[in-house]
Amino acid sequence: MTRRSFSISQVSETAGEGVLDIPSLSVLRYKDPETLLSDFEGLWGVRASTVALPVLEPDGLLFEVKGLRGLPSSNYSAPSARLKSFADVVKVFLTAGLDITLTLYPGHGFIPGDGIHTRDIAGGSANRVCIANPRTSQIFGAILGTGIDIANEVASATKGSGKVKGVALDVTELWGISGQLGRVEKTCFCTACIRHFDKNAPDLLKHYRTFPNPWSLLLRSASSTGMTHVSDVSASMSAEEIVGLARQRKFDEQFPDLDYADLLRMAELLLRYMRVRHSLTVSAIGALFDYACEGLEDQLTRVVMLEGELYGWTSGLWLEELDSSFAEGEETGYDELWLDSGMPYVPQHVPYRSYMWSRSRYYISQFFQLSGALCDPRSRIHTGLRHKTIEECRQMIVERWQMVHGSALNAQAALLTLPTPPEATPDARLGFVGVGLQQEYGKWFSDQLTIPPTSSERRGVLLGPAASSPMGLNMASILEQLQNRGDDD
Repeated sequence: MTRRSFSISQVSETAGEGVLDIPSLSVLRYKDPETLLSDFEGLWGVRASTVALPVLEPDGLLFEVKGLRGLPSSNYSAPSARLKSFADVVKVFLTAGLDITLTLYPGHGFIPGDGIHTRDIAGGSANRVCIANPRTSQIFGAILGTGIDIANEVASATKGSGKVKGVALDVTELWGISGQLGRVEKTCFCTACIRHFDKNAPDLLKHYRTFPNPWSLLLRSASSTGMTHVSDVSASMSAEEIVGLARQRKFDEQFPDLDYADLLRMAELLLRYMRVRHSLTVSAIGALFDYACEGLEDQLTRVVMLEGELYGWTSGLWLEELDSSFAEGEETGYDELWLDSGMPYVPQHVPYRSYMWSRSRYYISQFFQLSGALCDPRSRIHTGLRHKTIEECRQMIVERWQMVHGSALNAQAALLTLPTPPEATPDARLGFVGVGLQQEYGKWFSDQLTIPPTSSERRGVLLGPAASSPMGLNMASILEQLQNRGDDD
C-alpha cells in the first residue's frame, strides 16, 4: 500500500529564503562552516541563501577600526585554526555561494567612560551605550562600516561568489529597565535623549522623575524574573484602553492613591512618552545606518531585528508604526525586519523574515552579553559576579544556555506556524532566519571561556555563603547589576 502525501510535506518549499544567523564567531570554533550549512539544510529542508555574520563581539573588536585604538580585541577575532580573521570567515561563505548580511548589536558597553552610556531616570549610568547619542552612531557606524569595507574587498577578490547583501541592527535590547514594586527605572535619559524629549514633548519628563510614574501602568517588577510588562499595546490605543490593560493585569495596584481620572492622565502621559521614544529610536537607527553606508556605490538592504511585540519596551518601537510608515513612503531608514514568528501583528507592507527563536535575538544577545561580562575583569569586580567562583560562572553559562535554548524553534514543523496575513491582504514575508546553535553548545562554550579570577580567589579566600552555590544570586539581579555597574553594593 502506498503512503499518501499530505500538503504539509511541501512546507519547506513554501517557507521562502533561508538565512543562517551566526550570532557570534565563537560558533565557528564549535562547528565549521560546512557543517553549519549542512545542519541548516538537514533541519529546515532549505539551503541557506544568506549567512548573517557579526562585526562585533561583547568582549571586543573583530578587526582594527581607525579611530578606535585601545579598545579590546575579541577572543574570537581569530575564530579558529582554519579561519584566522573576520575576512577569512567572509571568504569561506562567499566562496560557498552565499550572500552576506553583517549584523551588529549597537549597545555593547566596553567603550571607556560614561559619556555615551545610557542613564536611567534616577541618573544611574548603565553598562550599555545610548544609540541616540551622535557619538554612538559614529563609533558603531565606523565598526559596521569597516566590516562592510572588509567584506566588499573580499567579495571583489572572490570570483563567482556570493555578494555583500545587507546590514542588520539587533535592537531587541536598547533601553534597559530595572526597579522594584511601584518603582520603575527605565533608560535612557542621557543628555541626547533629554534634548530630544525637550524638543518634541516639553515638560513631559518631569512626570517621570517620581515614583510611581506612568510606566508603572504597564510595567511591574517581579523579583525572580526582573520586570513583567504588557506588550500588546497598539499605537492607536486610547488612554481608557491603557487603564483597562493596567486593571486587567492588576498593575493599577501600584497607584493606591489615584482615582480613575488620575489614571487616565497617567495613561495620556505614557502614550506621549511611547510616541516620542519610538520617533527617537527610528531616527537613531537611521543615523547609524547612514554613517556606516555613506559613500557606498551599491546600497545595502538595511535590516532591523525586533522581538515582534506590538510595542517593544526594550526596543522602544511600535511594530504597526514601522509597517505603516514604510507603506506611506516615509524616509524610514530601514528596508526589512527580522522578528519572532509568533508576532501578534503581521506586517503587510515592510518586507520581513520570521526569526525562528522566541523573542528573536533577545535571549541570544543577553546570553552573549553575560558571557562577555564574565570574561571582563571590570565586570568581575564591580558587579555581583565577584561573588562567583570561576567554576560557578561556568555552570551559570551552562544553565543559562539551557534556558535560552528552550526558546529555540528548531524544527521543520515550526515553519508550519509562520504567520499568514489576513485574507485578501498582501504577504510581505520573504523567508525565515534559522540559528546555527544546538543544546550542547552551552557546555562547549562554557568550557572554552577565559574567565578571570576574583581577587579573593587569587588569595584562596572563601567568599561566603552567597558564593557556595550557583544559585546564590539569581539571573535577574545579575543582569540588572551588569546594566547598572555603578551600583556597587
